[in-house]
Amino acid sequence: MSEAIVLHQWEISPFCQKVARVLKHKGLAYESINYNGVLGAKVGRLSKVGKVPVLDIDGHRIQDSTRIARYLDEHYPESPLYPLDPQQRAQAELWEDWSDELLYWFEVYFRLKDPVAIDQAVRIACEGRSAVERLPIKLTLKAGLGLQLFSQGLGRMQREDVESDFLRHLDRIETVLENSGWLVGEAISIADIAVGSQLIEVDRTSARMRPELQNRPRLSAWMEKVKSI
Repeated sequence: MSEAIVLHQWEISPFCQKVARVLKHKGLAYESINYNGVLGAKVGRLSKVGKVPVLDIDGHRIQDSTRIARYLDEHYPESPLYPLDPQQRAQAELWEDWSDELLYWFEVYFRLKDPVAIDQAVRIACEGRSAVERLPIKLTLKAGLGLQLFSQGLGRMQREDVESDFLRHLDRIETVLENSGWLVGEAISIADIAVGSQLIEVDRTSARMRPELQNRPRLSAWMEKVKSI
């Protein structure tokens, strides 16, 4: 008998949401453990990388959303994530990498720059902690995210330039979706789940960008399909 599947996650991580949607797409029952608040101190013990998502399945512990998705597609081939056609598979993997390595930083940027979004992250990070810890944690979180964004590059750009670049990405996605309603081929793939998970989190947390996402009809309809998984 297969062991229970356990997803170790941080509640607002788009990478953890990506894995959760992969599991649902595969029809696999799982338990999730949220490392919010004081439990966050235990994340470093889950894997050598020290980050979530981490998946426990069939006696294996797998870290990293892409490695998890590929493992699940190999061992649970029904409802495939990666297209069988080599050209389409390459496109799906490019979308996934683009989402994880570039689009993610826009999500971080908008979370940091939106007072409501950063307060949500602080609230989750402070679960189980005393009220006096809230301000130091908020300052530490903002400083850490700011340093990451500066090193990545977006943090050195003017806000209007970051937003303009993001909107161009949205327009490109809107154009691609005209063909079939999916990013690659005629069915949902890891491309849709990876990109969608990033944009759904932007939609949830950024009041400034939410209208831009919702005002593109194909993009908005596609996000609803990904969100419903």
